[in-house]
Amino acid sequence: MKVGIALGGGAVRGIAHIGVLKVLKKHQIPIDFIAGTSMGGAIGGLVAAGIDVEEIEEFVLSTPSYRLMDIGIRKRGILAGNKIYAILIQFLEQKGLGDIKIEDLKIPFRAVSVDLIKGNVFVMKEGSLVLAIRATTSVPGIFSPVHYQGKVLVDGGILNNLPADLLREAGMDKILAVDVEREHDEQEPRNIFETVYRSFTIMMTVQRRVNLKYADVVFRPEVGHILAFDTSRIRECIEAGEREAQRKIPEVLSLLESK
Repeated sequence: MKVGIALGGGAVRGIAHIGVLKVLKKHQIPIDFIAGTSMGGAIGGLVAAGIDVEEIEEFVLSTPSYRLMDIGIRKRGILAGNKIYAILIQFLEQKGLGDIKIEDLKIPFRAVSVDLIKGNVFVMKEGSLVLAIRATTSVPGIFSPVHYQGKVLVDGGILNNLPADLLREAGMDKILAVDVEREHDEQEPRNIFETVYRSFTIMMTVQRRVNLKYADVVFRPEVGHILAFDTSRIRECIEAGEREAQRKIPEVLSLLESK
Protein backbone atom coordinates (compact mmCIF):
# COMPACT_ATOMS: atom_id res chain seq x y z
CA MET A 1 0.00 0.00 0.00
CA LYS A 2 1.38 3.40 -0.99
CA VAL A 3 0.57 6.49 1.08
CA GLY A 4 0.88 10.06 -0.17
CA ILE A 5 0.46 13.35 1.66
CA ALA A 6 -0.61 16.72 0.25
CA LEU A 7 0.62 19.79 2.13
CA GLY A 8 -1.35 22.94 1.39
CA GLY A 9 -0.32 26.57 1.24
CA GLY A 10 -0.97 29.02 4.05
CA ALA A 11 2.11 31.18 4.66
CA VAL A 12 3.07 31.05 8.35
CA ARG A 13 0.07 28.82 9.09
CA GLY A 14 1.75 26.20 6.90
CA ILE A 15 4.35 25.70 9.61
CA ALA A 16 1.63 23.50 11.16
CA HIS A 17 2.75 20.87 8.63
CA ILE A 18 5.79 20.29 10.82
CA GLY A 19 3.60 19.29 13.75
CA VAL A 20 1.50 16.93 11.62
CA LEU A 21 4.59 15.28 10.13
CA LYS A 22 6.16 14.85 13.57
CA VAL A 23 3.15 12.90 14.81
CA LEU A 24 2.99 10.75 11.66
CA LYS A 25 6.65 9.90 12.12
CA LYS A 26 6.11 9.07 15.79
CA HIS A 27 3.39 6.60 14.83
CA GLN A 28 5.50 5.19 11.99
CA ILE A 29 3.02 6.20 9.30
CA PRO A 30 4.78 5.63 5.96
CA ILE A 31 4.99 8.51 3.49
CA ASP A 32 5.68 7.34 -0.06
CA PHE A 33 4.97 10.57 -1.95
CA ILE A 34 4.69 14.28 -1.10
CA ALA A 35 2.93 17.00 -3.08
CA GLY A 36 3.00 20.56 -1.81
CA THR A 37 2.05 24.13 -2.58
CA SER A 38 3.61 27.29 -1.11
CA MET A 39 4.67 26.63 2.50
CA GLY A 40 3.53 23.04 2.01
CA GLY A 41 5.94 22.83 -0.91
CA ALA A 42 8.78 24.29 1.15
CA ILE A 43 8.31 21.98 4.16
CA GLY A 44 7.50 19.00 1.94
CA GLY A 45 10.60 19.56 -0.16
CA LEU A 46 12.88 19.52 2.88
CA VAL A 47 11.32 16.31 4.19
CA ALA A 48 11.47 14.69 0.74
CA ALA A 49 15.18 15.54 0.65
CA GLY A 50 15.67 13.39 3.73
CA ILE A 51 15.92 16.09 6.39
CA ASP A 52 14.44 14.95 9.68
CA VAL A 53 11.29 16.88 10.60
CA GLU A 54 12.57 17.52 14.14
CA GLU A 55 15.65 19.15 12.65
CA ILE A 56 13.42 21.41 10.55
CA GLU A 57 11.43 22.30 13.65
CA GLU A 58 14.54 23.10 15.68
CA PHE A 59 15.94 25.27 12.89
CA VAL A 60 12.72 27.24 12.44
CA LEU A 61 12.21 27.78 16.18
CA SER A 62 15.81 28.85 16.70
CA THR A 63 15.56 31.55 14.01
CA PRO A 64 14.51 34.93 15.50
CA SER A 65 11.15 36.05 14.09
CA TYR A 66 12.57 39.40 12.98
CA ARG A 67 14.82 37.54 10.52
CA LEU A 68 11.89 35.83 8.85
CA MET A 69 10.55 38.76 6.84
CA ASP A 70 12.12 40.79 4.04
CA ILE A 71 11.03 44.41 3.57
CA GLY A 72 12.89 45.22 0.35
CA ILE A 73 11.03 46.65 -2.63
CA ARG A 74 11.54 44.87 -5.97
CA LYS A 75 10.15 44.92 -9.51
CA ARG A 76 6.87 42.98 -10.06
CA GLY A 77 6.56 42.13 -6.39
CA ILE A 78 6.24 44.30 -3.32
CA LEU A 79 8.89 42.13 -1.69
CA ALA A 80 11.89 40.40 -3.19
CA GLY A 81 11.16 37.37 -1.12
CA ASN A 82 9.81 36.23 2.21
CA LYS A 83 12.78 35.34 4.36
CA ILE A 84 10.93 32.49 6.00
CA TYR A 85 11.28 30.68 2.67
CA ALA A 86 14.79 31.99 2.02
CA ILE A 87 15.90 30.73 5.42
CA LEU A 88 14.44 27.29 4.74
CA ILE A 89 16.40 27.21 1.49
CA GLN A 90 19.49 28.33 3.41
CA PHE A 91 18.92 25.41 5.78
CA LEU A 92 18.74 23.05 2.80
CA GLU A 93 22.06 24.41 1.58
CA GLN A 94 23.62 24.04 5.04
CA LYS A 95 22.71 20.36 4.89
CA GLY A 96 24.71 20.07 1.65
CA LEU A 97 21.53 19.72 -0.42
CA GLY A 98 21.48 23.08 -2.19
CA ASP A 99 22.11 21.46 -5.58
CA ILE A 100 19.83 18.45 -5.14
CA LYS A 101 17.35 17.70 -7.92
CA ILE A 102 13.76 16.65 -7.43
CA GLU A 103 14.34 13.38 -9.25
CA ASP A 104 17.06 12.48 -6.72
CA LEU A 105 15.03 13.06 -3.55
CA LYS A 106 14.58 10.26 -1.01
CA ILE A 107 10.79 10.60 -1.27
CA PRO A 108 9.08 11.37 -4.60
CA PHE A 109 7.98 15.00 -4.58
CA ARG A 110 5.93 17.49 -6.59
CA ALA A 111 5.82 21.28 -6.11
CA VAL A 112 2.96 23.30 -7.58
CA SER A 113 3.34 26.72 -9.15
CA VAL A 114 1.44 28.71 -11.78
CA ASP A 115 2.84 30.04 -15.06
CA LEU A 116 1.67 33.63 -15.61
CA ILE A 117 2.48 33.41 -19.32
CA LYS A 118 0.15 30.53 -20.17
CA GLY A 119 -2.11 30.90 -17.17
CA ASN A 120 -1.92 27.27 -16.11
CA VAL A 121 -0.59 25.03 -13.35
CA PHE A 122 3.05 24.07 -13.64
CA VAL A 123 4.14 21.09 -11.56
CA MET A 124 7.85 20.76 -10.84
CA LYS A 125 8.68 17.06 -11.29
CA GLU A 126 12.38 17.42 -11.96
CA GLY A 127 15.21 19.91 -11.76
CA SER A 128 16.36 22.09 -8.89
CA LEU A 129 14.53 21.65 -5.59
CA VAL A 130 15.61 25.13 -4.50
CA LEU A 131 14.07 26.66 -7.62
CA ALA A 132 10.87 24.67 -7.10
CA ILE A 133 10.56 25.97 -3.53
CA ARG A 134 11.16 29.54 -4.64
CA ALA A 135 8.53 29.27 -7.37
CA THR A 136 5.81 27.61 -5.29
CA THR A 137 6.18 30.23 -2.52
CA SER A 138 6.12 33.36 -4.73
CA VAL A 139 2.77 34.86 -3.72
CA PRO A 140 1.72 37.09 -6.65
CA GLY A 141 1.79 40.80 -5.96
CA ILE A 142 3.79 40.28 -2.78
CA PHE A 143 6.87 38.29 -3.80
CA SER A 144 8.74 38.44 -7.08
CA PRO A 145 8.00 35.65 -9.62
CA VAL A 146 10.57 33.06 -10.69
CA HIS A 147 11.70 32.88 -14.32
CA TYR A 148 12.27 29.33 -15.57
CA GLN A 149 12.41 27.93 -19.11
CA GLY A 150 10.42 30.81 -20.55
CA LYS A 151 7.85 30.64 -17.77
CA VAL A 152 7.05 33.23 -15.12
CA LEU A 153 6.17 31.21 -12.04
CA VAL A 154 4.24 32.23 -8.96
CA ASP A 155 2.60 30.52 -5.99
CA GLY A 156 0.60 27.48 -7.09
CA GLY A 157 -2.19 28.30 -4.67
CA ILE A 158 -3.87 30.39 -7.35
CA LEU A 159 -5.05 27.21 -9.07
CA ASN A 160 -4.14 24.32 -6.76
CA ASN A 161 -3.49 25.09 -3.11
CA LEU A 162 -3.99 21.53 -1.86
CA PRO A 163 -2.58 19.16 -4.51
CA ALA A 164 -4.16 15.90 -3.39
CA ASP A 165 -5.11 15.26 -7.02
CA LEU A 166 -1.43 14.87 -7.93
CA LEU A 167 -1.13 12.02 -5.47
CA ARG A 168 -4.03 10.19 -7.08
CA GLU A 169 -2.40 10.69 -10.47
CA ALA A 170 0.82 9.27 -9.01
CA GLY A 171 -0.98 6.05 -8.08
CA MET A 172 -1.15 6.45 -4.30
CA ASP A 173 -3.54 4.01 -2.63
CA LYS A 174 -4.25 6.22 0.39
CA ILE A 175 -4.05 9.99 0.51
CA LEU A 176 -3.60 12.28 3.50
CA ALA A 177 -4.01 16.06 3.20
CA VAL A 178 -3.15 18.94 5.51
CA ASP A 179 -5.42 21.95 4.97
CA VAL A 180 -4.23 25.05 6.84
CA GLU A 181 -6.34 27.66 5.06
CA ARG A 182 -9.76 28.93 6.10
CA GLU A 183 -12.53 30.43 4.01
CA HIS A 184 -13.16 33.04 6.71
CA ASP A 185 -10.29 34.40 8.77
CA GLU A 186 -10.91 35.39 12.35
CA GLN A 187 -8.92 38.64 12.29
CA GLU A 188 -8.85 41.75 10.14
CA PRO A 189 -5.74 42.07 7.93
CA ARG A 190 -3.15 44.36 9.57
CA ASN A 191 -1.46 45.70 6.45
CA ILE A 192 -1.36 45.64 2.64
CA PHE A 193 0.52 42.33 2.56
CA GLU A 194 -2.12 40.53 4.60
CA THR A 195 -4.90 42.20 2.62
CA VAL A 196 -3.45 40.95 -0.68
CA TYR A 197 -2.89 37.48 0.75
CA ARG A 198 -6.42 37.32 2.20
CA SER A 199 -7.88 38.22 -1.20
CA PHE A 200 -5.67 35.55 -2.76
CA THR A 201 -6.89 32.83 -0.38
CA ILE A 202 -10.56 33.70 -0.92
CA MET A 203 -10.03 33.39 -4.65
CA MET A 204 -8.58 29.88 -4.39
CA THR A 205 -11.32 28.44 -2.15
CA VAL A 206 -13.29 26.65 -4.88
CA GLN A 207 -10.36 24.62 -6.20
CA ARG A 208 -9.28 23.72 -2.67
CA ARG A 209 -12.73 22.28 -1.98
CA VAL A 210 -12.60 20.24 -5.19
CA ASN A 211 -9.25 18.69 -4.29
CA LEU A 212 -10.40 17.67 -0.83
CA LYS A 213 -12.44 14.89 -2.45
CA TYR A 214 -9.21 13.10 -3.34
CA ALA A 215 -8.10 12.84 0.29
CA ASP A 216 -8.98 9.89 2.52
CA VAL A 217 -8.03 11.78 5.72
CA VAL A 218 -7.87 15.57 6.02
CA PHE A 219 -5.99 17.27 8.85
CA ARG A 220 -7.24 20.78 9.68
CA PRO A 221 -5.01 22.34 12.35
CA GLU A 222 -6.68 25.16 14.29
CA VAL A 223 -4.66 28.05 12.89
CA GLY A 224 -7.42 30.26 11.51
CA HIS A 225 -6.83 32.83 14.25
CA ILE A 226 -3.19 33.29 13.20
CA LEU A 227 -2.52 35.94 10.58
CA ALA A 228 -0.71 34.74 7.48
CA PHE A 229 2.54 36.63 8.12
CA ASP A 230 2.65 36.59 11.92
CA THR A 231 6.06 34.96 12.37
CA SER A 232 5.89 35.39 16.15
CA ARG A 233 3.40 32.49 16.35
CA ILE A 234 5.38 29.76 14.64
CA ARG A 235 5.54 27.55 17.72
CA GLU A 236 1.78 27.85 18.10
CA CYS A 237 1.33 26.65 14.51
CA ILE A 238 3.51 23.60 15.10
CA GLU A 239 1.62 22.72 18.27
CA ALA A 240 -1.71 23.07 16.46
CA GLY A 241 -0.47 20.63 13.83
CA GLU A 242 0.54 18.15 16.50
CA ARG A 243 -2.82 18.34 18.26
CA GLU A 244 -4.76 17.82 15.05
CA ALA A 245 -2.59 14.89 13.97
CA GLN A 246 -2.92 13.20 17.36
CA ARG A 247 -6.69 13.61 17.11
CA LYS A 248 -6.76 12.02 13.64
CA ILE A 249 -4.22 9.22 14.24
CA PRO A 250 -6.91 6.58 15.02
CA GLU A 251 -8.58 7.42 11.69
CA VAL A 252 -5.24 7.16 9.85
CA LEU A 253 -4.39 3.83 11.44
CA SER A 254 -7.83 2.47 10.61
CA LEU A 255 -7.38 3.64 7.01
CA LEU A 256 -4.05 1.88 6.67
CA GLU A 257 -5.46 -1.33 8.09
CA SER A 258 -8.22 -1.36 5.47
CA LYS A 259 -7.68 -2.86 2.03
